[in-house]
Amino acid sequence: MARITLFRHAKAEDPNLQTADVARLLASRGRRNAARMGRFISENGLLPDLVIVSTAARTRQTFELASANWPDIPVLFLDSIYEASATTVMAAIEAHGADCERVMVIGHNPGLVVLLHNLVDSPPSGVNMSYFPTSCVADIGFDVRHIRDIQPESGRLLSFIRVRELS
Repeated sequence: MARITLFRHAKAEDPNLQTADVARLLASRGRRNAARMGRFISENGLLPDLVIVSTAARTRQTFELASANWPDIPVLFLDSIYEASATTVMAAIEAHGADCERVMVIGHNPGLVVLLHNLVDSPPSGVNMSYFPTSCVADIGFDVRHIRDIQPESGRLLSFIRVRELS
């Protein structure tokens, strides 16, 4: 089963005029939450074959903290997915992960939440996929073997976890 896991970066510092948006670091809460979500991903079998990460400082930090105890997994840091549209994020997944079974993207809204809606056929009852806060993870499964065979709106939402829901 092919899977795409969307992971929105953890909580960043508030924007300010002295720091470019791309350079914003994680807030202390974000650092804690990235590590917590990383443990959840590892403990619940959500580890990917490839991780694609935006080059923004907050996404890089989210990856570093989340993956601290993961086995070695190939990672690509791509400028193209910084604040990218859903179409651009999916193009990066297809270009770099076509032969993979599981790809994770650590990126930004609104691109991730729009991509989630484009990939899932119908959300499970009671799941508000539009509320995709920082440190949220959506794992989408497809009835094909490789990423290259995925069709739009053919996925099933396997899990949708907000960090505040973790024990």
